[in-house]
This record gives sequence, C-alpha cells and structure tokens, in this order.
Amino acid sequence: MFEFMKILTLHVSYECLKGGTLPAYLGSTIRGLMGHCIHEFYCHHRNVKCFLCEERGTCQYVQCFSNTGGEAGAVNPYTIYVYGQGKEKWEIGDYCVFDITLFGSGTEHAGVYLDALIAAEQKGWGAERIPFRLVHVTDQDSGRLIYAGGKSWIRNLIPRTVSVKERNAAYACLVFDTPLRVVSGNKLFQKLPFDMVIQFLTRRISLMTARYTDFNLEWDIEEMMRQAAEIRTVGESWKEIPFFRYSMNQRDGKLELASKMGWILYEGDLSPFVPVLELGSRLRLGKGATIGFGHYNIYYDK
Repeated sequence: MFEFMKILTLHVSYECLKGGTLPAYLGSTIRGLMGHCIHEFYCHHRNVKCFLCEERGTCQYVQCFSNTGGEAGAVNPYTIYVYGQGKEKWEIGDYCVFDITLFGSGTEHAGVYLDALIAAEQKGWGAERIPFRLVHVTDQDSGRLIYAGGKSWIRNLIPRTVSVKERNAAYACLVFDTPLRVVSGNKLFQKLPFDMVIQFLTRRISLMTARYTDFNLEWDIEEMMRQAAEIRTVGESWKEIPFFRYSMNQRDGKLELASKMGWILYEGDLSPFVPVLELGSRLRLGKGATIGFGHYNIYYDK
C-alpha cells in the first residue's frame, strides 16, 4: 500500500568519553547536535530566520533538517529513536545508541546526515558539553557497515521501499515507549480513541507523502473515519511525563512539552487499518516525532 515511500534507517553508536549528566530523553539533544552541524555545512545567512530567508527553497539545511512550512506543513523527512530512554548519569565507556530513519526524498541526502553524525564528534553534548566518539553507523535493516574507525562505506546507503504486510486482526495493543504528545485545541489528550489515532496518522502520512514523494495519495478519509469510530477501546493506561527542551525562542530558554507514556488495547475489525498502523509506527504519532516522541510497538492477536 505504501510502496511509493522510500525508507532508510541508520543505526548509530557513540561512546562517552567523559562522565556527566544528560537529559533523560536524548532525542532533542541529538537532533540539536545534528542540526548545528548541518546548519554549519550549508547556511549562508546565519543571522536570518529560515522562514524569512530568500534561499530557503534551495537550502540543504531546510530540505534535510528544518522544513519551515508551506503546502505540506512543517514536517521533516526523519525521525529519531534513542535506545535506553531515561538514562541521565553517564560514565566513560557508556554507549549511546539510536536510530535515525529517513523517509522519501530525505533518503537521497543520507550522506548529509552521515556527515553530520561524524562532525558531531567535535561537539559537546548537553549543558556540560560531554564529549562522545562515533563508534559505528550501520544500515539497520541489512546490518551493513556505513561508518566505523574513520572509514565510510557510502555505497551501503541504499534506501528500500516501505513494505507492509496485510493481516487479519481483531485486537491490537499499542505500547508507547517514548513520550506521546497528541494535542487538540492546545490540550493534551486524556484518552486515545481509535478514530483519533487514525485521524492523526492519516494526516501525517498525507503530509509526508505530499512533501517528500512524487506520489498522489488518494484515500476515502470519510469512510475510513466512519470505520475507525466503530473500533472499541478495551483498556488503556497512561502516566504523565515531565519533559522540557532548550529553545532559543523561549524567554527562559526552556520549552515545556507535556506528554504521556502508556498503552492502549483496541478491539474490532482492525484488518483494514493494519497498513496505516504499521507505517505510523515508523512515522510516529503526535508532535515531536523528530526528537523521538510518539514511538510505539504494535501487538496483534493474529
């Protein structure tokens, strides 16, 4: 169903070279490091905001990392997932392992992201500027080396098409292992009915398709939402997660992002929605996908 979407996941490992403290959820830190590097590579007008810059239409930094809006909204062609969320105390020899997944035309610029990962060795992490060394980068799907020991295998940066198998399912359990920010009317969700999940996922899939592929995605959203409204919630459990990230646009330098983690179990004729749920698990649900938010695993009864 989504074979038009290309995908490439870089599996990345860094080694900590000095002890210190970092935020519990490192997606924002990692995104910031990569953003600084890519910005240094390509920006010619560093005192001008991207959305005001005359070169934003051709700028590699905007295309690869910080889409400023337009027809498809402010969506970017990548997501980050950090393993071992919640770790704050770091010691020499600890490893930071994460995935950065590229989508659509973003896969064509994989070398830019690799260059940023290499350059990030020269940047200190977090407020304490903790040094990290890049150990290796591999293709998550093939396991092939892309970078290790100062050597690069650019030929292994090969994207693949998204492949989603159809399956019959009467139950589906979504387990969110990173903070989830589903916001409507500036209010964080209290419950997560299935039609809300489908509404947010289909919108994100449509925006990503419009911005980063040449495919014209057509589906009957009205009928899909009608069917989604018939799916029942069997049980759900959520806990609020306090989270903030640094932002130059905030008066005190901090941006609070209210979020939750938990699980939810749905029951009904879920078979037609399996492809959307599967692609959604890669594109993520809700806000903050680029810093690792909204990641979930799906478990079916069949």
